[in-house]
Amino acid sequence: MSKTWLIARQEYLKNVRRRSFLLVTFGLPVMMLVLMGISILSSIRTSDASTLGYVDKGGVLSATVDDPGFQSFAGTEEAIAALQDKLIQGFYVVAPGYAETGEIELFYWDRQPGAGLQERFDAFLRDNLVGSLPPDVATRALAGPQDLVVGTADGSRESGSAGLLSLVLPFALGLFISFALMCSAGYLLRAVTDEKENRTIEIVTTSVSPKEFIVGKAAGLVGVALTQVVLWAVVIVAGLAVVSLFTDALSGIAISWGLIGVLAAFFVPLFVLAVALVVTLGVAVADARQGQQLVGAFNVLFLLPLFFSPLLGSNPDGPLMVFLTLFPTTSLLTIAVRWGATIIPLWQIIVSWAILVTCAGFGFWLAPRVFRQGMLRYGKRMSLRGVIAAVRAPG
Repeated sequence: MSKTWLIARQEYLKNVRRRSFLLVTFGLPVMMLVLMGISILSSIRTSDASTLGYVDKGGVLSATVDDPGFQSFAGTEEAIAALQDKLIQGFYVVAPGYAETGEIELFYWDRQPGAGLQERFDAFLRDNLVGSLPPDVATRALAGPQDLVVGTADGSRESGSAGLLSLVLPFALGLFISFALMCSAGYLLRAVTDEKENRTIEIVTTSVSPKEFIVGKAAGLVGVALTQVVLWAVVIVAGLAVVSLFTDALSGIAISWGLIGVLAAFFVPLFVLAVALVVTLGVAVADARQGQQLVGAFNVLFLLPLFFSPLLGSNPDGPLMVFLTLFPTTSLLTIAVRWGATIIPLWQIIVSWAILVTCAGFGFWLAPRVFRQGMLRYGKRMSLRGVIAAVRAPG
C-alpha cells in the first residue's frame, strides 16, 4: 500500500505542475471570470446617467408616467438642437398612429445609447401604454405570459418557463465531467507511453508490481480529475452567484440532487474503465506519437452521445438512446443528456451501472496483465494476439 501511495502522490504532483494542467485548470476559470466581469461592467456602463429625449407625435407619452431620466421635446428640430449641444445622448420619435403601427425611430450621433438606457425607455413606453388600465390589469399586461410550460417528449415531465435552463444543465454537467475524465485519461496515456519510451519503466518494475503501478497511477489521476472538477465547480458557483446579483434569469434553476448522485455513482467505475483502456492503448502502441494519434478515437467512445443529441427532441427513449445508456463508455453522458428531456426508467440506470461496474472490474483485472505483458516492448506495438495472451496468462 505504501508503494501504491508513493506512486499516486508522485503522479498527482507531477501532473498538477504541468503547464498544460495549470493552463486548463486555472486559465479556463480566469477566462470565464474575465468574460463575466466584462459583461457586468458593460451592464453598469450602459446604465449610466446619460439622458434620452423623445418627440411624442403619437400622443402615447402624455405625461402619464413621469420619468426624469427622459426629456420631452415639442418637435424634432428642438431635439436635434439638444443633441448637437450634447444635452442628450439621443432621442426617440414616436410616429403618429403608434398604437396601430408600433413605429418608433431612434436618432443619435456616432455612439448608440447603451442597451440599459434603451431598455429603460422601453419600460417607460410600456408603462405609459398601460397607464389608463386598472392597476391589476396593467401589472398582468406588463408581466407578459406566466403560464408557459415546457414538457418532455413523452409528456411525463413538465417545467415552467423559469425551469427552461434546468433542462440544459444536466447536459452541461455531464459534458463537464466527461471532459475532466478525458483530460486525466490523456495524462495517463502520456505517462505510460513516456515511461515505456524512456525506459524508466524497467527500473520501476523491479520495485513494484504491475498492479501497484497501475493502481497508483489511477489513484493519482483520480485526484487530478477531482482537483479540476472542484476548482471549476467553485468558480462556476461563484460566477453564478455574482451574475444572480445583476439578473433574475437564474432564479428558476433547480439543482437535481438525484442527477448529481447518479453521476457520482457512475464517475468512479467509468474512470477505472477509462484507465484500463488507456493502459491497454499505451502498452499496445510503439511510442507516444502513435498513442496521441489514437486519442481522438478514444475520446469518441465517451462523447458519442453528442452526435445523437438531436434525437432528444424527437425520441429520447428510442432504442439508440437506450443502447447508449447501457453501453459502458457512453452511459454517464447519455444519462445526463436524457435527464433533462425525459424520465429515465430506474431499471435502465441500474442495469447500466451494473454493466459499467462489471466492465470496470474486468478492465481493472486486465490492465495489469496487459501492462506486464507489454511493458518491456520498447519500440514495438502489442498485437491483439498479445492482449489475448495476457488474458490467458496465469496469475
